Formats: sequence, structure tokens, C-alpha cells
Amino acid sequence: MKRKDLFGDKQTQYTIRKLSVGVASVATGVCIFLHSPQVFAEEVSVSPATTAIAESNINQVDNQQSTNLKDDINSNSETVVTPSDMPDTKQLVSDETDTQKGVTEPDKATSLLEENKGPVSDKNTLDLKVAPSTLQNTPDKTSQAIGAPSPTLKVANQAPRIENGYFRLHLKELPQGHPVESTGLWIWGDVDQPSSNWPNGAIPMTDAKKDDYGYYVDFKLSEKQRKQISFLINNKAGTNLSGDHHIPLLRPEMNQVWIDEKYGIHTYQPLKEGYVRINYLSSSSNYDHLSAWLFKDVATPSTTWPDGSNFVNQGLYGRYIDVSLKTNAKEIGFLILDESKTGDAVKVQPNDYVFRDLANHNQIFVKDKDPKVYNNSYYIDQVQLKNAQQIDLTSIQASFTTLDGVDKTEILKELKVTDKNQNAIQISDITLDTSKSLLIIKGDFNPKQGHFNISYNGNNVMTRQSWEFKDQLYAYSGNLGAVLNQDGSKVEASLWSPSGDSVTMIIYDKDNQNRVVATTPLVKNNKGVWQTILDTKLGIKNYTGYYYLYEIKRGKDKVKILDPYAKSLAEWDSNTVNDDIKTAKAAFVNPSQLGPQNLSFAKIANFKGRQDAVIYEAHVRDFTSDRSLDGKLKNQFGTFAAFSEKLDYLQKLGVTHIQLLPVLSYFYVNEMDKSRSTAYTSSDNNYNWGYDPQSYFALSGMYSEKPKDPSARIAELKQLIHDIHKRGMGVILDVVYNHTAKTYLFEDIEPNYYHFMNEDGSPRESFGGGRLGTTHAMSRRVLVDSIKYLTSEFKVDGFRFDMMGDHDAAAIELAYKEAKAINPNMIMIGEGWRTFQGDQGKPVKPADQDWMKSTDTVGVFSDDIRNSLKSGFPNEGTPAFITGGPQSLQGIFKNIKAQPGNFEADSPGDVVQYIAAHDNLTLHDVIAKSINKDPKVAEEEIHRRLRLGNVMILTSQGTAFIHSGQEYGRTKRLLNPNYMTKVSDDKLPNKATLIEAVKEYPYFIHDSYDSSDAINHFDWAAATDNNKHPISTKTQAYTAGLITLRRSTDAFRKLSKAEIDREVSLITEVGQGDIKEKDLVIAYQTIDSKGDIYAVFVNADSKARNVLLGEKYKHLLKGQVIVDADQAGIKPISTPRGVHFEKDSLLIDPLTAIVIKVGKVAPSPKEELQADYPKTQSFKESKTVEKVNRIANKTSIIPVVSKKADSYLTNEANLPKTGDKSSKILSVVGISILASLLALVGLSLKRNRHLK
Repeated sequence: MKRKDLFGDKQTQYTIRKLSVGVASVATGVCIFLHSPQVFAEEVSVSPATTAIAESNINQVDNQQSTNLKDDINSNSETVVTPSDMPDTKQLVSDETDTQKGVTEPDKATSLLEENKGPVSDKNTLDLKVAPSTLQNTPDKTSQAIGAPSPTLKVANQAPRIENGYFRLHLKELPQGHPVESTGLWIWGDVDQPSSNWPNGAIPMTDAKKDDYGYYVDFKLSEKQRKQISFLINNKAGTNLSGDHHIPLLRPEMNQVWIDEKYGIHTYQPLKEGYVRINYLSSSSNYDHLSAWLFKDVATPSTTWPDGSNFVNQGLYGRYIDVSLKTNAKEIGFLILDESKTGDAVKVQPNDYVFRDLANHNQIFVKDKDPKVYNNSYYIDQVQLKNAQQIDLTSIQASFTTLDGVDKTEILKELKVTDKNQNAIQISDITLDTSKSLLIIKGDFNPKQGHFNISYNGNNVMTRQSWEFKDQLYAYSGNLGAVLNQDGSKVEASLWSPSGDSVTMIIYDKDNQNRVVATTPLVKNNKGVWQTILDTKLGIKNYTGYYYLYEIKRGKDKVKILDPYAKSLAEWDSNTVNDDIKTAKAAFVNPSQLGPQNLSFAKIANFKGRQDAVIYEAHVRDFTSDRSLDGKLKNQFGTFAAFSEKLDYLQKLGVTHIQLLPVLSYFYVNEMDKSRSTAYTSSDNNYNWGYDPQSYFALSGMYSEKPKDPSARIAELKQLIHDIHKRGMGVILDVVYNHTAKTYLFEDIEPNYYHFMNEDGSPRESFGGGRLGTTHAMSRRVLVDSIKYLTSEFKVDGFRFDMMGDHDAAAIELAYKEAKAINPNMIMIGEGWRTFQGDQGKPVKPADQDWMKSTDTVGVFSDDIRNSLKSGFPNEGTPAFITGGPQSLQGIFKNIKAQPGNFEADSPGDVVQYIAAHDNLTLHDVIAKSINKDPKVAEEEIHRRLRLGNVMILTSQGTAFIHSGQEYGRTKRLLNPNYMTKVSDDKLPNKATLIEAVKEYPYFIHDSYDSSDAINHFDWAAATDNNKHPISTKTQAYTAGLITLRRSTDAFRKLSKAEIDREVSLITEVGQGDIKEKDLVIAYQTIDSKGDIYAVFVNADSKARNVLLGEKYKHLLKGQVIVDADQAGIKPISTPRGVHFEKDSLLIDPLTAIVIKVGKVAPSPKEELQADYPKTQSFKESKTVEKVNRIANKTSIIPVVSKKADSYLTNEANLPKTGDKSSKILSVVGISILASLLALVGLSLKRNRHLK
């Protein structure tokens, strides 16, 4: 799936298949940052075994602006700790001087920054290393005695001061393999001007400046709020090279970060790997005689008490030393000493400092007598209360940044729980889970006492109810939405929102959706459901066509929300979104009164189950947006009504089901703009595939002739479905429940509920929207209720689930059972990629490919057959079976049997067999890319390879699936004059794939979700005009014949795996003749329930191949060819082309597929002896080399190629032409010569003939 750009005006969907990095909330980002330790000093005795001192100090200065930290220092209260034992100084004897302790020379110090590799961070985890970004640039003092003059340190290529109100983003390096000219920085969030116009609206990296760290870019921050900024690096082709990254702004004055080569985010310039910097800040600014005593995993521990490593380097946060670490260091221990004192007084504070998060932090911070170690110079405590949720009547789960270094007793000292009236609630017990930083608080927490307040160490949070607890208290099974009665005079409205304090319905004029005509409050009833009944008292006699929104108030906050159960909407333009109204408005309609009243489910000939389906995937707009249809259509192009006008084509093609790309309301579109986009452009078009859903019940107005009439779209889709059913075909709707266009669409209705949740209770996101949490009762209801509504109201015959692997299996199974109860012939398929995230820490069985061994209800797409036959994500364009890349014959055969190698399918219906869909390059274009040939000169070859692919899909077991246009060789070539030739990387068109061999217009669009009609349209001439397009129309007719063949027999549509294993066999065994383990030729046989035998031969090689049949398959020589190089169907072909029958083998021409049928009734022995082999022809030439010449000259049995033959038949023997041009006399002479030769060489020579 693909969808619109989600940043700025339009936001780009980044590859689904490469699942992007989830978007974190500000709170989440800060919390993850805080998760890294700022630990309490512990009671850890200094080991007498320590032997040496810390290594080097460095002098490089972090480039930051100044601020006074004294307020921060003084505002932190001291924490009382128990003194640790004093080390035995008698055992620590050394006469090393400070100089001998390894104080770093200035040039060595600088190298720690210049050669920095930075700590390695998980790119999916935001782990900040924080330092204030507003300190004065102060040169560090070189290593010398305290009080000596400080020489000036020369810092090479130091960045200039950051302008007020701006933010500086430092990048260690740019994505490898991409020239700087082609890359850009895309920014959004709390910035003054978020990037827009994907991908060209990014800040060009050619504008970036450089310093000693790498690149840096300055941009202005928002003046409204400064909580989080986000960024990615893209290229001109529209590829997200870095993934999304999010930077929480911990304070308004924070103005720069450093990004390492792993996209780890730091608020200080990282050090060289293997070092840690200890920063010490004294509020008195007196650092005389101060030193650090080092132990644990340091390279050179301190040895002579109390002679530590002196704090002589002046930095941004007081004084510092840089400490060399042991390999694989886990923790560092130290004390801050005042060497001018004696006894216990030598310790500035009595406890040992221990820091254990060296994997994520290489600067740590301590101050005065504070006994804690911080990972940031804001001195934010590690143990911070983030949020809390009530999980049942006696338990509250509190989430902390970390619980390292604290115990139950310490927590209980500071922890308090109060109810809504500030009454203290007794805590009966607590349980710490340090691995997850979670605290379970036990007590009596009756919901009637309101939301509870949790306080710890000065932090206060209001509890929310977990989704599980809400399910226990509020799960509701009654009607939801707005139900309009028959005459429109009454509306019964219900909305589920347990957390709302009040709900008001705002009603808008049916003739002007911006004019409010009435408001009315809703009443909260049981289970958190808000209800009202509208009647004529509001002054509206008939509510049909009026619009409405709900306004929910929680505390001081108000949000306007779209009714998630709305059955239709006002016309929608995403450009009108503002802070007040962020969604379309719902409309009052009565769907049951709209459209044809005799609408029923499809009656499809010979359809008994999913294995019988031939699914045709189409986009409503594409199917009629071809300019050649101007004046030929009665209705507006791109609409449901126009689609109906072209249905006869699909009926004749023979498909069983038409699968429509999403028709439910999607976000990024202007439904009022019906103009055709005739320019060849791949971005910034008013076009959308629909994978950014706004509603799961209401249709988009984009395909309606009357988008301003909320009833019209319902009637029009019903009419289209009715017209499809009349022609004996079914309808499958593509649905997108895995994510929404915007998280707020459901989050505003009921916060922290509708989506899958992170462990801290925040929503999990995908593609800029929320992941619908179908394990939650009311979220599951949205999915199941939507499926039931669409099935019963629109009489649809199936559903295709986008990214189905994102859902739990139980929800999809329930939806199937509910839908099948309404329509017994229901078919469901989905993308079963292993992408499930679910609720963090709460695994369930996902609806992915692995589920197939446990269900026989829903099928999944097989990427294994796709990749084996033509290549696919992530290696699209590499040679595969039909494009010249030898493949494992066993692997391909198993795929043909609907038994893919990458998941277990216990039923053929579990597998959707396909090689092309709306995503990625079309089949035609990927073939051109894989063989690297220009379609202008290799169109015949491309189509021959394409036909091979269609043969293999349509003769495979399982559910057959083809993409609209696959039948004729649809292309999405970018015929834009600006891209007539190859351009530099910085000018690449959006979503474009380059074919190097193509000299004119070498770019082809691989994901056209934002492309123009010129690129996306279904080419009716290429599909139907034999005179202008003889090659593509031949492919179209060939594909139609294959569909007819598939539907005529159950040989390719078996019900069970057992049947397939028994009745489908591989002819081309490895070692038989010249068959290799990985090869380009395959043959297989299948027997139908009547006993008829079908054998499929596919030669994807560029030379003719001989397939030995042996005794086991010798019966095929008596069969009838029904598919050859030129035609396909169910009728015998009198003179097949591309196949040559030998005594015990078949010779198959290059790039040719053959299907042979052997009827159930076998001929008598006498008839067998008298049977002639079928007459055959070469695919390019009507004559073949006579046997006499082949035997006499011992040449390869390769057909003569006409002058018109394409370049893919190369290096073949230039053999003499023979046949009907020869005289009768010559024929007699030839026969005589043949007889003589046979007598001389014997029949064995013929048996041993083979290709050379």
C-alpha cells in the first residue's frame, strides 16, 4: 500500500513495506531520554585493588550559547545518603604526579572529538545525551596546575553563534551512496516553516555548512510552542533515506543537537568511543584542589589516596575530565575529592557515584554535594514519574523514566495517591519492575472517586484508565452513530466517549456546511455512551443532508470530532484543515433508502470458494481517466458511474471479482476538484490511492458525480455494485484498518484507548496516523461493525485488508465470520507481512502469513512466488525466473502448488498468487528494468516474458490475482520533457525508477499514489485497439484465454493440499536431460476431478529447451495444445506455435509457454500406434529446419528466426529455410536422402539428439 504525504501540505507515505520508524509524542521522547540513568551515589566501597589513574582530559569546546545555571543548581534539594566506607590508604601507596596520571595534551584532547564515532544507539529508540545548549563558548584550560595562566585553544572550523530563535541540527554524515546534491533535510513539528511539497521542499543539503563535526543546518523555531521537532533526510526521488527522527525540546532555550552516524540524537557533541567525560559544576565556581577518584570499568583506576585526577579542564558545565574506559565497559565509579582536606572531609559528598549506562551516554554530570549522577546538564533526576494508568479496581501502574538505583523503601517515602477531592488513598503495597521501569501500586481505587493523582518527588500526574480497565467498565454492544428515520424528522444519536465531561452536537446547514444552525447537548448514560434524540423542536423538519460534528469537553480542553460511525460526509478538502476543525463533517443520511432497492449478492458461475476467484484490482479513477474516452462516456470520468460504463470489458476478460482500491473517505484530497491532470508528473497532484483513511463507514466524495450531495455517493456505489453483479462478477473492497490518516481522528474521541498502546499508555503510530488497536473491545467493534455494514448495506462479496499483519488474528477471524453469516460466498484476503506491533509487552497471534497454518478463512498474498517469478521488495528489478534469473525449480513448483517457502499454508486458499499489484513498478516496467532493455526496441520480448508470468499465476493453485492493466502490459512511464534524458541525482523525479538502457524518457514511476492521470490512467487503446497496438492487444487476448482456461476446470483450483500433493506433479526433474537445480524452464502436470490431464510447460530461457517426458509423461505426446506462443484458451490449436513434438520429448521455443490437455478417455493401442504428433510451428517462423538437415549436420534443434525477430534470440544457428517453397522433386529427393541416412546412423541417433 501507499498513500499521501503526511508532512506539511501533503505528506508522503514511505514505503509500507519498510516499515518506517513510529512517531513518538513529546512526552514519550522526553521519557525515553530520561530513561537513561542519572544515578544515585551508592554505598560502594573503593576497591584496594585499583591500580592506576584515569587517562586523558580533552580541551575541545562544545559550541553552545550561554545561560546561567545557578538557579538550576540551587533549586535542586539535596538527597541524604548513607556514607560509604573510607578506603584503607595504607594499601594505596604511589608517588605518581598529576602529570603522570595521564592528563591529555591539547592535540590529543582535540582528537577525542575529531575522531568521534559516537555511542551506538538503537535507531528506533530516542536516547538523548543532554547538555544545555545556551552556555557561553569558553575555551577549556589546557592540562596544567590549577591557577596557572590558560593558553588559548585554537578550535578549527568552529561554527558561528546560533541566532536567537533558531535551532542548529548537526549531522555527522549524510546517507552513504547519495551525493550531497541529491539530498535534503525535511523538517516538521514545532518549526516556523515545516517542509512542504514533497520531496522538493526539503532544505537542500548543498545549503548546509560544515564544522569539525560534520554538516549543520540552522532553521527557525516556532514562536507558538517548542516541544518537539522532527526531521528526516530524503532525496529528489522521494525516498526517505534516514527514517523519521524526533527531538524533544526539553526547554524553550534548547537550540541545537548533534546527530551521529547511526542517527543517535545528542545534545552535546559526542566524544570518541571508549571515553566518558565527567562534568562537575560548583555553584561557588571554586575548583581549587578538586579531583576525581576513579574505579570500576576505567582503563586506569586511581591508586594513591586521595590523589585523584584533577579537574583542570574548564568546559561549558564547570570543570571536566575525560576518562578512558576498559573494553566493553559497563559502569564507572568515582568520588569527587577536595584534596586540601583530610579524613572524611576529603569527599565532597560521602557516597560513591556509580554510572551504569555507558552504552548510551559518554558525558555525565554532577554538581556540588548532590549525590546523584545525571546524564544531562539540566540535572534532571533519573527517577521521574512519567504517567500512570489504572489497570483494575485495586491497581495503578505508574511508568518511570527508570527505577535503577532505588528500592521499595525509598519509593514509599515519596509516593502519594489522592482522589479527585485531594483525599489521601492508602497504599497497601508496591511492586517494582526495574526492567520495564514500571511500578504497580496496590490499594482501593474505586472509579467513583474520580481520576487519581499520583505524586512522586515533586512530580504529579493524573491517572488515566488503561484500555483493559475501560473494557471492563465500559465495553458497549448497543447502537452507535446517528440513525435517521424514514421521513428524516428524527435522529437517534449515540457516541462512546467515557472520559468526556460533556458532549455537544453542532449541526450545520445542508446548503452551507460552514454555517451552524443548531446545537444540542448529549446525555451521558451507562457504559460511557452519550445520547440524544433530534426532532423538529430544533426547527429542522427533515435532517436529511444536514451536517454535524461533536464537541467533547474534558476539563478545560475542547475538541471537535467526526462521528466514527457516520454513514456519509460533507464534501472534503484537506487544505481547509485548521486548529478548530480538523476533519470532514458527518452527514445525516438513511443508506437503506438510497440506490437500487433490488441489490443482492453476486452470483458467480462455478464459484464455490476462494480458490475459484480470479481477482482484478482496479482504481476507480484510473479505469476511466484516459483522455481517449472524452466524448464517449455519459458520466464524469473517474466516478463510480463512469466505471459502470466500461464493465463489459471486464466481463469479457473473464475475472470473477473486481477489487476496488479504497473507496472509503480518505484524508489528502480535494473532492471538489474533478479536473484531469494531463501533465506527466509524479507528485503534487489531486490524486490518491486512498490509504490514508478518515472514516471506516463513509465513502469518499472523490468518485461521486455530486460530492456536495452526501446521499449521491452511496447510491452511485450501490449502482456500480449492482451493475457488476448483473454481469456475474463480485466486488471486493480494499479496506485500511491498520492505521488512520491522523492519530487525532480517534484519539480525540477517547484518549489512550482506540490505538495500540506503548507501555506508557501513549498511542502507537504508523505512517503519521494511529494503529487501530483491534485487541481493544470498542476498536475491534469499529472494524467488525464496518465490515458488517458494508457487507449488508452494499452487498459486497469480499474484502482485502491492507497491512493485515498489523492486526490481531482474532479480530480478522471475527470479521470474517460475521461477514460470512451475511454473505455465504464472502472472500477475504490481506497483506500478511510480519509487521505486527500490537500493544507493547502484550503479544497476541497476529493476522500474518504465519497465521495461515491455523486458519482456513482468510488468505494472504505470497511474496515468495512474486519474488521468484519477477522480483520484488526490496530487490525489485533484479533478474528472476521470467526475466532471465535461474531459480530453484523445486521452490517455484512449491509456489505453483500454493505451498510457499516462507510460510506454511495448509490449504491452497490461504495463498493469493500474484506478481503485480498497485504498489511498485507495473509488471511491464519491472520486466524492462530487470532485462535492462528499452521497451521501444524490446516490446515483443517484454510481452513474451509478461505472458509467461500470467501463465504461471493463472495455472497455479490458490487464489489468482492480477493488477488492472497487467493483462495488456500497462506502463507508468514518465513522459515528461524535463526528464527526456537521465538527470542528476538532485533533480530526480518523485518515486521514479531509472532504466539505464532507455535513452529517451528513461524514468518509470514505481509508486504512483500522487501521480497524475497521465501516468495512472488505464490505456484503453493499448488494451483494445488491435491495429494500433498489436502486441499489447495480443497479450490481452492471451490473458483472457488463460482466465477462461482456469475457470473451465478445477485442475488449477483444487480444494485441499492433499489433493494437490496427489494430483499435481513436477515434470522437469533435476538431472533429467539438461535440467538443473536452478533453471529457466519448468513443466508440471495437474489432473482435474474429471480425470482430464493438463500439463504446463514454461521456457523462460533465451534459447530453445528440450523437455524429456520419459515413460511417466509420455501420454502428453498424444494431447492437444490449448495454449501456445500466440494464443490461449480451451480449444485445441490445430497448428501450435513454439513447440515441437519429438518421440519422447517436447522442444519449447525461447520465452514460450505451452499447455497440453489430455482427455480422460485414452486412445486404444491401435489408435496410439497410428496417432500422429500435432503439427507445429515456430513462434517466429512458419517453417522449421527439416530433420534431414538437423541429423546430417548434427545442429541444435532451433527454429529459424525471421528477419523481424527481436534481439533476445541471439547467437542462434543461421540454418537454411525449407518447407513449402521446395519443389515436389526436391521433396522426393529429400525423403530418399533421409531414408538412407536413417539406415546408416540408426534410430538411436534420433533418441540421443540434444541441444548444443
